[in-house]
Amino acid sequence: MTYQGARARPVENESGHFFAVSKVRLDSYGHVTHVRWSEIDKRSNSDLTPAAVVPVAEVVDAIHAGAQVAAVLQGRSQHTPERMFEIIANRNGGETVALATPSGFHSTAQFDLGDMVLPNDSPGIRGSVNHQGQAIARHTFAVSKVELDKDGRVTDVLWGKVNTRKNAWAAPEVIAPVADLVAALQAGDRVFALFPSINGHLPDREFVEANYDNGMQTIVLRGPAACDREIHDMDRLTASVPTGQT
Repeated sequence: MTYQGARARPVENESGHFFAVSKVRLDSYGHVTHVRWSEIDKRSNSDLTPAAVVPVAEVVDAIHAGAQVAAVLQGRSQHTPERMFEIIANRNGGETVALATPSGFHSTAQFDLGDMVLPNDSPGIRGSVNHQGQAIARHTFAVSKVELDKDGRVTDVLWGKVNTRKNAWAAPEVIAPVADLVAALQAGDRVFALFPSINGHLPDREFVEANYDNGMQTIVLRGPAACDREIHDMDRLTASVPTGQT
Protein backbone atom coordinates (compact mmCIF):
# COMPACT_ATOMS: atom_id res chain seq x y z
CA MET A 1 0.00 0.00 0.00
CA THR A 2 1.27 3.49 -0.80
CA TYR A 3 0.02 6.96 -0.04
CA GLN A 4 -0.03 9.23 -3.06
CA GLY A 5 1.16 12.76 -2.44
CA ALA A 6 1.13 12.61 1.33
CA ARG A 7 3.64 9.78 1.27
CA ALA A 8 4.96 7.48 -1.43
CA ARG A 9 6.38 4.55 0.49
CA PRO A 10 4.96 1.17 1.57
CA VAL A 11 3.24 1.28 4.94
CA GLU A 12 2.12 -1.73 6.92
CA ASN A 13 1.00 -0.01 10.09
CA GLU A 14 0.00 3.61 10.52
CA SER A 15 -0.47 3.62 14.30
CA GLY A 16 0.88 6.88 15.67
CA HIS A 17 0.62 8.75 12.36
CA PHE A 18 -1.61 11.81 12.17
CA PHE A 19 -3.02 13.43 9.03
CA ALA A 20 -4.81 16.75 8.64
CA VAL A 21 -7.47 17.25 5.95
CA SER A 22 -8.18 20.84 4.99
CA LYS A 23 -10.32 20.37 1.87
CA VAL A 24 -12.56 17.70 0.36
CA ARG A 25 -14.15 16.96 -2.99
CA LEU A 26 -17.69 15.54 -2.95
CA ASP A 27 -19.74 13.60 -5.46
CA SER A 28 -23.39 14.26 -6.33
CA TYR A 29 -24.52 12.39 -3.22
CA GLY A 30 -22.24 14.28 -0.87
CA HIS A 31 -19.72 11.45 -0.49
CA VAL A 32 -16.05 12.33 -0.21
CA THR A 33 -14.08 11.33 -3.33
CA HIS A 34 -10.80 13.23 -2.78
CA VAL A 35 -9.12 15.12 0.05
CA ARG A 36 -6.36 17.69 0.41
CA TRP A 37 -4.22 16.41 3.25
CA SER A 38 -0.76 16.27 4.76
CA GLU A 39 0.91 14.32 7.52
CA ILE A 40 1.74 16.41 10.56
CA ASP A 41 3.94 16.03 13.62
CA LYS A 42 1.61 16.21 16.61
CA ARG A 43 4.42 17.32 18.92
CA SER A 44 5.73 20.21 16.84
CA ASN A 45 2.43 20.90 15.07
CA SER A 46 4.29 21.14 11.76
CA ASP A 47 3.98 19.52 8.35
CA LEU A 48 5.90 16.33 7.69
CA THR A 49 4.80 16.20 4.05
CA PRO A 50 3.55 18.76 1.52
CA ALA A 51 -0.20 19.01 1.22
CA ALA A 52 -1.60 17.06 -1.74
CA VAL A 53 -4.97 16.11 -3.21
CA VAL A 54 -5.42 12.32 -3.13
CA PRO A 55 -8.28 9.85 -3.70
CA VAL A 56 -10.35 9.05 -0.63
CA ALA A 57 -9.17 5.43 -0.90
CA GLU A 58 -5.81 6.63 0.46
CA VAL A 59 -7.54 8.02 3.55
CA VAL A 60 -9.58 4.84 4.02
CA ASP A 61 -6.40 2.76 3.82
CA ALA A 62 -4.66 5.02 6.34
CA ILE A 63 -7.48 4.74 8.88
CA HIS A 64 -7.68 0.98 8.43
CA ALA A 65 -3.93 0.87 9.11
CA GLY A 66 -4.33 2.74 12.40
CA ALA A 67 -3.69 6.37 11.43
CA GLN A 68 -5.69 9.26 12.84
CA VAL A 69 -7.20 11.63 10.29
CA ALA A 70 -8.72 14.93 11.40
CA ALA A 71 -10.48 17.81 9.66
CA VAL A 72 -8.98 21.25 10.09
CA LEU A 73 -10.38 24.55 8.87
CA GLN A 74 -8.26 27.21 7.24
CA GLY A 75 -8.31 30.48 9.11
CA ARG A 76 -8.20 28.77 12.50
CA SER A 77 -5.15 27.76 14.54
CA GLN A 78 -2.82 25.84 12.26
CA HIS A 79 -3.35 22.08 12.40
CA THR A 80 -5.82 22.32 15.27
CA PRO A 81 -8.05 19.27 14.73
CA GLU A 82 -11.73 20.15 14.71
CA ARG A 83 -13.35 16.75 14.12
CA MET A 84 -12.05 13.30 13.33
CA PHE A 85 -12.81 11.33 10.19
CA GLU A 86 -14.14 7.79 10.22
CA ILE A 87 -14.90 5.20 7.57
CA ILE A 88 -18.46 4.79 6.28
CA ALA A 89 -20.11 2.86 3.46
CA ASN A 90 -21.02 4.75 0.32
CA ARG A 91 -24.06 4.18 -1.89
CA ASN A 92 -22.16 1.78 -4.12
CA GLY A 93 -21.19 -0.54 -1.30
CA GLY A 94 -17.62 0.76 -1.15
CA GLU A 95 -15.95 2.83 1.55
CA THR A 96 -15.43 6.55 1.98
CA VAL A 97 -15.00 8.82 4.99
CA ALA A 98 -17.20 11.24 6.91
CA LEU A 99 -16.87 13.46 9.93
CA ALA A 100 -17.44 11.48 13.11
CA THR A 101 -20.63 12.44 14.90
CA PRO A 102 -20.05 14.06 18.30
CA SER A 103 -21.83 12.56 21.31
CA GLY A 104 -25.30 14.07 21.63
CA PHE A 105 -26.77 16.63 19.25
CA HIS A 106 -24.97 19.61 20.81
CA SER A 107 -21.49 20.22 19.48
CA THR A 108 -19.01 23.08 19.59
CA ALA A 109 -17.76 21.98 16.17
CA GLN A 110 -20.22 24.03 14.13
CA PHE A 111 -19.08 23.02 10.66
CA ASP A 112 -19.47 20.18 8.21
CA LEU A 113 -17.99 18.87 4.98
CA GLY A 114 -19.78 21.56 3.03
CA ASP A 115 -17.41 24.07 4.64
CA MET A 116 -14.39 22.16 3.34
CA VAL A 117 -15.20 21.79 -0.37
CA LEU A 118 -12.23 22.41 -2.68
CA PRO A 119 -12.37 25.76 -4.52
CA ASN A 120 -13.90 25.71 -8.01
CA ASP A 121 -15.69 22.46 -7.24
CA SER A 122 -19.35 22.22 -8.16
CA PRO A 123 -20.33 19.00 -6.46
CA GLY A 124 -24.06 19.50 -6.90
CA ILE A 125 -24.50 17.82 -3.55
CA ARG A 126 -27.74 17.26 -1.75
CA GLY A 127 -26.21 18.96 1.22
CA SER A 128 -23.09 17.13 2.41
CA VAL A 129 -22.81 13.85 4.29
CA ASN A 130 -23.79 12.80 7.74
CA HIS A 131 -22.62 9.75 9.77
CA GLN A 132 -24.45 7.43 7.43
CA GLY A 133 -23.16 8.95 4.21
CA GLN A 134 -26.52 10.59 3.52
CA ALA A 135 -27.16 14.26 2.80
CA ILE A 136 -25.93 16.71 5.37
CA ALA A 137 -28.28 17.73 8.15
CA ARG A 138 -30.47 20.64 7.10
CA HIS A 139 -32.19 20.44 10.47
CA THR A 140 -31.73 18.51 13.70
CA PHE A 141 -34.64 16.80 15.44
CA ALA A 142 -35.02 14.80 18.63
CA VAL A 143 -37.48 12.07 19.58
CA SER A 144 -38.60 11.83 23.20
CA LYS A 145 -41.26 9.10 22.90
CA VAL A 146 -42.03 6.24 20.55
CA GLU A 147 -44.89 3.86 19.78
CA LEU A 148 -43.97 0.29 18.85
CA ASP A 149 -45.84 -2.44 17.00
CA LYS A 150 -46.05 -6.04 18.21
CA ASP A 151 -42.65 -6.75 16.66
CA GLY A 152 -40.98 -3.85 18.46
CA ARG A 153 -40.70 -1.62 15.41
CA VAL A 154 -41.35 2.11 15.65
CA THR A 155 -44.67 3.24 14.17
CA ASP A 156 -45.14 6.72 15.67
CA VAL A 157 -43.00 9.29 17.50
CA LEU A 158 -43.17 12.40 19.65
CA TRP A 159 -40.51 14.67 18.20
CA GLY A 160 -39.48 18.25 17.63
CA LYS A 161 -36.89 20.45 15.95
CA VAL A 162 -33.80 21.27 18.02
CA ASN A 163 -31.70 24.43 18.19
CA THR A 164 -28.25 22.83 18.55
CA ARG A 165 -26.53 26.09 19.43
CA LYS A 166 -28.83 26.68 22.41
CA ASN A 167 -29.28 22.96 23.09
CA ALA A 168 -33.03 23.56 23.36
CA TRP A 169 -36.25 22.95 21.47
CA ALA A 170 -36.69 25.18 18.43
CA ALA A 171 -40.37 24.26 18.13
CA PRO A 172 -42.93 22.36 20.24
CA GLU A 173 -42.91 18.58 20.00
CA VAL A 174 -45.64 16.92 17.96
CA ILE A 175 -46.89 13.36 17.49
CA ALA A 176 -46.19 12.07 13.99
CA PRO A 177 -46.12 8.78 12.07
CA VAL A 178 -42.68 7.25 11.60
CA ALA A 179 -43.01 7.94 7.87
CA ASP A 180 -42.44 11.64 8.63
CA LEU A 181 -39.21 10.83 10.40
CA VAL A 182 -38.06 8.56 7.57
CA ALA A 183 -38.76 11.38 5.10
CA ALA A 184 -36.67 13.76 7.22
CA LEU A 185 -33.75 11.32 7.25
CA GLN A 186 -34.00 10.87 3.49
CA ALA A 187 -33.94 14.66 3.07
CA GLY A 188 -30.69 14.85 5.04
CA ASP A 189 -31.94 15.83 8.49
CA ARG A 190 -30.46 14.33 11.64
CA VAL A 191 -32.70 12.78 14.27
CA PHE A 192 -31.55 11.85 17.79
CA ALA A 193 -33.14 9.69 20.47
CA LEU A 194 -33.80 11.18 23.90
CA PHE A 195 -33.51 8.78 26.81
CA PRO A 196 -35.16 9.31 30.20
CA SER A 197 -32.93 10.07 33.18
CA ILE A 198 -33.18 11.63 36.63
CA ASN A 199 -32.21 14.91 34.96
CA GLY A 200 -34.86 14.69 32.25
CA HIS A 201 -34.43 13.50 28.68
CA LEU A 202 -30.86 13.27 27.44
CA PRO A 203 -29.78 12.98 23.78
CA ASP A 204 -27.58 10.06 22.93
CA ARG A 205 -27.89 7.85 19.87
CA GLU A 206 -28.91 8.81 16.34
CA PHE A 207 -31.66 7.26 14.22
CA VAL A 208 -31.20 5.81 10.74
CA GLU A 209 -33.70 4.50 8.22
CA ALA A 210 -34.59 0.80 8.16
CA ASN A 211 -36.36 -1.00 5.31
CA TYR A 212 -38.04 -4.39 5.64
CA ASP A 213 -38.82 -7.01 2.99
CA ASN A 214 -42.55 -6.33 3.33
CA GLY A 215 -42.00 -2.75 2.23
CA MET A 216 -42.25 -1.27 5.70
CA GLN A 217 -40.02 1.75 6.35
CA THR A 218 -39.19 2.63 9.91
CA ILE A 219 -36.21 3.70 12.02
CA VAL A 220 -33.56 2.03 14.14
CA LEU A 221 -30.71 3.32 16.26
CA ARG A 222 -27.33 3.54 14.60
CA GLY A 223 -24.44 1.51 15.95
CA PRO A 224 -24.05 -1.56 18.15
CA ALA A 225 -26.38 -2.40 21.02
CA ALA A 226 -25.89 -0.24 24.11
CA CYS A 227 -27.06 -0.86 27.68
CA ASP A 228 -30.11 1.27 28.57
CA ARG A 229 -29.81 3.01 25.22
CA GLU A 230 -32.12 0.97 22.98
CA ILE A 231 -35.47 1.93 21.51
CA HIS A 232 -37.30 -0.14 24.13
CA ASP A 233 -35.62 2.01 26.80
CA MET A 234 -37.29 5.16 25.47
CA ASP A 235 -40.52 6.60 26.86
CA ARG A 236 -43.67 5.40 25.10
CA LEU A 237 -46.50 7.37 23.60
CA THR A 238 -49.82 7.15 25.41
CA ALA A 239 -51.86 8.39 22.43
CA SER A 240 -51.89 7.37 18.79
CA VAL A 241 -51.27 9.72 15.92
CA PRO A 242 -54.36 11.82 15.25
CA THR A 243 -56.05 11.04 11.96
CA GLY A 244 -54.79 13.28 9.19
CA GLN A 245 -51.85 14.65 11.19
CA THR A 246 -48.54 14.90 9.31
